[in-house]
Amino acid sequence: MKTKLTLLALLLAMNPMVDAAQWDYPEERVTLNSVEQVQQFVQQHYAELGEFKLRYQTTSLLGHHYNFDVWQHGQYQQQKSLVVTTDQQHRVARVFRSLENTVLLNGEPTTAVELEHPRRLEADFPPALEQGELETVEIQVFDPDLRTQQQLPAPSSGWNSMDDYPGAMEYQRRNVSLLKNGQGYFLRNRNVVEVDANALISVETQDGVQVRDENGFAAPSGISHFAALTDLQTLDSNDPRFLAVMAFYHLDHSLEYTKTLGYSLFNEPLKFDGRGLSANNSTYYKGPQAAMFGLGGVSPDAMDADVILHELGHGIHYQIVPDWAYGHSGAIGEGFGDYWAGSHSYRQQYLDAARRGQEFELDTVFNWDGVFGNRLSTRSLWNQRARYFEHGHYRAHESVGGELGDELWSTPLFQALKESVTLLGDGDERVFRHFDTIVLQGMYGLGRGVKMHDLAESTVLAAATLYPEKPYAEILQRHFKRHGLLKAPFTSRLESKYITDAKPLSIELVANGRAAEVEARLSLQQQILVEKQSQLTHSLTLSSELPEGLVCGQPFVAQVETDYRHQPWLAKQQWQESITLVRGVPQLVNSAQQMDARLNDAGTDAQGRFNVGQQIFSQTFLDRDVTIGEQFAIYLDIDHASMADLSITLTSPKGDKLVLWNHQISQGNGFKGYFTVAHDAQLAPLLGQQAWGRWRLEIMDSIEGNQGRLNAWGISQFEQYQCNETRADSTSKKSGGQLNLFVLWALFSIFVARAFCSRQNLS
Repeated sequence: MKTKLTLLALLLAMNPMVDAAQWDYPEERVTLNSVEQVQQFVQQHYAELGEFKLRYQTTSLLGHHYNFDVWQHGQYQQQKSLVVTTDQQHRVARVFRSLENTVLLNGEPTTAVELEHPRRLEADFPPALEQGELETVEIQVFDPDLRTQQQLPAPSSGWNSMDDYPGAMEYQRRNVSLLKNGQGYFLRNRNVVEVDANALISVETQDGVQVRDENGFAAPSGISHFAALTDLQTLDSNDPRFLAVMAFYHLDHSLEYTKTLGYSLFNEPLKFDGRGLSANNSTYYKGPQAAMFGLGGVSPDAMDADVILHELGHGIHYQIVPDWAYGHSGAIGEGFGDYWAGSHSYRQQYLDAARRGQEFELDTVFNWDGVFGNRLSTRSLWNQRARYFEHGHYRAHESVGGELGDELWSTPLFQALKESVTLLGDGDERVFRHFDTIVLQGMYGLGRGVKMHDLAESTVLAAATLYPEKPYAEILQRHFKRHGLLKAPFTSRLESKYITDAKPLSIELVANGRAAEVEARLSLQQQILVEKQSQLTHSLTLSSELPEGLVCGQPFVAQVETDYRHQPWLAKQQWQESITLVRGVPQLVNSAQQMDARLNDAGTDAQGRFNVGQQIFSQTFLDRDVTIGEQFAIYLDIDHASMADLSITLTSPKGDKLVLWNHQISQGNGFKGYFTVAHDAQLAPLLGQQAWGRWRLEIMDSIEGNQGRLNAWGISQFEQYQCNETRADSTSKKSGGQLNLFVLWALFSIFVARAFCSRQNLS
């Protein structure tokens, strides 16, 4: 299927199900010049959903954003929010409505304590800026890390000591502004300040008593101080202060970069401690706006710019969306941090003309830190297996459907960046600046409960609005779609791609979780076959007899088009989908193998580990004389309540792995149909191969809760398509090409008889 969206439909790129947030785009772009007018707008359109109280405001390149708390039945709803965005002319542009609880524990909504009761940091500070002056000096650091600089391959297993690293220490010279006073130099400027962290201080909500928490903090190491400039400029990685210099430079450089993009994110210097935590872990604390870096690994975390910039990524999303929590915010935040680190590394290498085109391990983050320790712990920016399941629990560092949620979000962003640089890059950082601006802008206008498809839609909108003459929106849309991160307002379903005249062409149009007033049309060869107007709450069917002139065995394209509106005051949108069909059903030479096999469901074991449900089936094609041509087919008959849970892979005797089904939605509870070399692109690699040998069918279930059944599957050449009204039979009586159960029984009987005769002769 090929989907075409109008610009606004592209920006709407999929409405979520009823238990998720939704975007509203008003038809009338009313001007709202004050908070009071925004409040009146919210009251006018959303009063029946609760009471709304302004929580905070933010400003971005594209306008102003008003974030509201939600009260229902007199109770504060901590997980719910509503955000109104106005453009630069103060006209209302869109509304993000997140009015359902998305994270539950024992059936009750949880509370993000850091949002509701932020902690403060107890720490020692260097002298204030007023006690000296800022001076720009040259320092030496790793940028982004030593292994990337030297392009050394990763070890087969992690290095267990810093001494195991085979390369020499080489540094990059960089300029940075820092504080100088009568005592020397300190790591402080207007963007960043080093601290020596001691504890987090929280206040008990019951009695107001302060609680001091030292857990996880490293022993005090003091504030870095450099008595002379040469002391700072010759600092090497063996000096404990080097970690602080690394963090200071990379945090400051990245924040200066975001300012040049138009985003001054922090209203006070970002605090950091390069030797702050005792464990092999780093973290960002929202309340005190502080990044703490761990010492517990073989290599301290601040030795790797990827770790530093990843933690800054958390600070960035908290500054853009101060109530960042719930929904899929955990995995999204991790994925964005990985993207932010990866983008910097890519940009640094690309701007080096000597390395352009030979960039090192671009699709990996933590290239240094992740190769030290008992196991490799890098993360991927190229996880093409990851697929989006809207109702999955995308918490930080957790897998859904067998793949890491962090990588599901970072992968399409980073791969879209790479494609953009390849297509539009001219040796400077212009494309990087454009793309990073898009990614930052996409987060504005969101609130609590954000899910991945919400942010995907917003990011495409940012690209289309900021750079309408550039292909960034289309590139992003393509990469998001590859992972299932764009959800259309409707889904088109049909029983089979291969159809006969036995019954009318029938396409079911299903609402993707949100009702709409719809005008729908089914067209063929630019001729409208049927039109329907309906209030679509679940589904409607567009049905018509096939027109004359369609050639048996040949493809044709059906168009489903809709004009729809979710509410009378919202903008009317258009959406259309092109569906390629084939007139006729393949008449297989060999019968499909009847299976009646129960499929393994995904599940969680006693240790809480997620296991994908996996099953492999095989059959042997016996005819050595068959060369695969266009008239070669795979037949599948599967019952499953949610085909979107499944990925189905076919492996040919030659070893080619072909993805037949990749978590698509099907009409009804299962799939019963064909794949042919002529009309299904995934089988194209088979053309010209020998059919003889063992074929494997692998079915993987990535979501727990539904168990299916494989009724039958088959591999066969065919001589013709059945196109008339005679009922097609997928399982021909002929079975000369495959090793079926009857043949196995016959061969076994002959073997037993021969063995018996041999015994008689021996005796």
